[in-house]
Order: sequence, then structure tokens, then C-alpha cells
Amino acid sequence: MTSMRKLFDINNPVMRLLARVVDLIILNTLFILTSLGIVTIGASFCALQTSIQKLLRHTSGSLVRDYFRIFRENFKNATIAWLGILALALILFLDFRLIGRLPIVAEFFMGAAAIILSIVTGVVAVYIFALIGRYENPLKTSLRNIAVLSLQNLFQTLFLLVYNGFIIYFTFTSPAALLTMIYILTFGGFAFINLGSGVMIKQVFDKIEKTQNNKRET
Repeated sequence: MTSMRKLFDINNPVMRLLARVVDLIILNTLFILTSLGIVTIGASFCALQTSIQKLLRHTSGSLVRDYFRIFRENFKNATIAWLGILALALILFLDFRLIGRLPIVAEFFMGAAAIILSIVTGVVAVYIFALIGRYENPLKTSLRNIAVLSLQNLFQTLFLLVYNGFIIYFTFTSPAALLTMIYILTFGGFAFINLGSGVMIKQVFDKIEKTQNNKRET
């Protein structure tokens, strides 16, 4: 009887783990529901990533209420960022389709420019929504901050690019892979994948905030 009580004790590590899994499934469902409009995906990513940061820091209150509050408060900046990333992704897609038809010299320079722009777009995409949700800054300031923090935290930046890039690449390798990812993403995948990113982003934010606190103390 005592062992059963311990098993279902909310402070039990197993129960805490199960509670976090349920929280992530709830966040995944909220993300899908608020992303149905396509244009709202940026605000949804912002709310999802910021909510995950709260879970990692054990500062979450009402999960659903906080999600919608973050979604609403950061809707403008997150939507502008999302539409900008979407436009750049479309331009890059068209560039890579056209590059092969250009003369060799033009192909080389256009290819190099497209690769550089792809990396810059990727770096912005992996940081911007979590940054918008955590810090109250104008969008231009957030973009400048990404340029600095991405270079100061190269390991985390490279991990985020490779991690998210691999998932995107795998998703479109074949129809079977696409169907598999749709199934995974529907039943928790968005939240669990962003949890992986969130662990690295938390390390970056912790470093920033530790530096700021040290400056205040001196």
C-alpha cells in the first residue's frame, strides 16, 4: 500500500516525468490549433517555445492560459518574423531551382550567395521566436541580438542548425518519410522537437542573463 502511494505521489520522479509528457502533448495540440491559419504559425512558435522555456525553468503557471497570453502579446512581432522567414525560404527555393540553368561563373557566385543566405535565415529561424517571447525588444533589436549571440554560442548555434535541418531534410526525403513525420508531429512531435531546441536555447539565454547580472553587481 505504501509503495502504491509513493508511485502516485506527485513528487515521484516518474509522476513528474509523466506530467511533463502530458504538458508537452497539450502544448503540441495548442500549437496545431493556433497554426491552422498559416499566418499565425509565427505567433504559435513563439508561444510554444516560450512555454517550453517556462517548463524547463519550472516557472510555468497555467499552461493553457500562459500559452494564449504569450501568443496574443507577441503576435505582431512573431508574425512579421514568420512572414519574413517564409518569404526568404521561397526566394531560396526559387534560387536553387534556377541556379543550375546559369553560366558556370554566375552559378558559382549565386550558389555561394544562396548558401550564405540559407545559413543566415536558418540562424534567425532557430532563435527569433524564443527571443521574442522572452525579451521585450523591438524586432530590429532582436535580429541584431541574434547576430551577436549566434557567434558567441557557436556550439549551440551549430547544434540547432544541424538538428532542425536534419528533421526538415528527413521529412522531405520520401513520401513515406513525410507521412511518418505528419503522424509524429500530430501526436506530440512539434513540442518534443522544440524541447530539444529549447534545451540549447536555454543554455544561450542563461549565459546572457548571467552576464547581465554580473554587470549589475559590478
